[in-house]
Amino acid sequence: MAARTLIVCSLALGGSVARAQAPSTRRPDARVSDGQIQLTRRPVAVIDMTNDQAVRDVANKLLERLASHGELAPPAISDAAALVDRLPPDDELRVGDAQRKLSSAVQNLAQRNFREAAIDAVEGQELLLHVMPRAAITLYADLALALGQSRLGEKKDAEAREAFALTYRLDPARTLDDLHYLPEVVEMFEAAKTGDPGVGTIAVRGAGRVWIDGQEIGSAPGEFKAAIGRHVVWLTGFLREAGGKEVLVTATRSGDATIMDGPLTRPQKVVRFRTAVSQAPDPAARASAMAALAAFVHVHDAVLLSAVNGKIVWQTWRDAEPGFSALRELGRDGSFEILNLLAPRPAPKLIAVSEPQLVPPVETTRWYQRRPVQVGLVATVVAAVVGGYLWARYKEPDRPWNTNITGPPSGSPGAP
Repeated sequence: MAARTLIVCSLALGGSVARAQAPSTRRPDARVSDGQIQLTRRPVAVIDMTNDQAVRDVANKLLERLASHGELAPPAISDAAALVDRLPPDDELRVGDAQRKLSSAVQNLAQRNFREAAIDAVEGQELLLHVMPRAAITLYADLALALGQSRLGEKKDAEAREAFALTYRLDPARTLDDLHYLPEVVEMFEAAKTGDPGVGTIAVRGAGRVWIDGQEIGSAPGEFKAAIGRHVVWLTGFLREAGGKEVLVTATRSGDATIMDGPLTRPQKVVRFRTAVSQAPDPAARASAMAALAAFVHVHDAVLLSAVNGKIVWQTWRDAEPGFSALRELGRDGSFEILNLLAPRPAPKLIAVSEPQLVPPVETTRWYQRRPVQVGLVATVVAAVVGGYLWARYKEPDRPWNTNITGPPSGSPGAP
């Protein structure tokens, strides 16, 4: 039993070692399944760079071709959709909703519904806390101004001054004229712009880039100097959702801006990588963004589609040199032209044909035609002839004839 167990264990160990060594010698596009090496198709990312419907139609057609291609394949389904589908208008929707809140606040101010106007302004600001600062800052200042007017109408002068001061921080070039605003509003706004309120700090807790009043100033977590008063803080990041918070800095207490991370789903992350490629400011940044996208979606090849002057153009990218190919206008062949460049058809192989060597046929002879047999027969015949001749010529030698025939000598046996 011990010997049998040792043999079984040795065989199992040898099989494990063989399986462990197999991947190191297999092709890069192969995988091991149930101990057998299977070839896999090469995935190719298809990217719509312009968010254009005509480009998107070409991209979807190309993905269909890749799905049935013998050597190439589309990436994972969710990744492929995020690289081609219309970009989600998250910021646009929030900005649109915030603009409607501002219109409602202005209308309530005209009707002297100050409380309702304040509610509209605050709700609009909350929407903009999840928008990238550069897209939100001007509208946020408009809402802060509407909130200041509302607080002034509610006889909350301290809160009105804070709102007006925030408006000025967000938009230092803004001025109010008497034709559109009440004199008390103009007077308090101008008062909020002047003076030195002092300096405090804002403690930002979270992860990402820190924006205070629309200006990018560093990375979180950390503490940052800020004037005493109300401020709006945003945290942004490549793979996180924008998040913000309003804080109040006083002479005795720093502002607390604890902003939780806003994790993105995988499709949202793919969209961020895609946007980074399309908005890259220079070739080096574009190459770096493309390499990061390819690594994230696990591809080594990509097709980038865009529209220029009403025409669809395309180029390929590979993680090997030279990277991006030259731009080409989409021809009549469409997706077939692109696929042929990615996986060209192999040239027909020439098979060298050598002249056949002539092999003489093997002659078959009968037994009596064989040389040894014939030699043996001849030797036999010769031996017979010579033997007969010698026998015929044989003659016994002459012997003398004894004519004196007598009986046996006397005394011998048989003598009388």
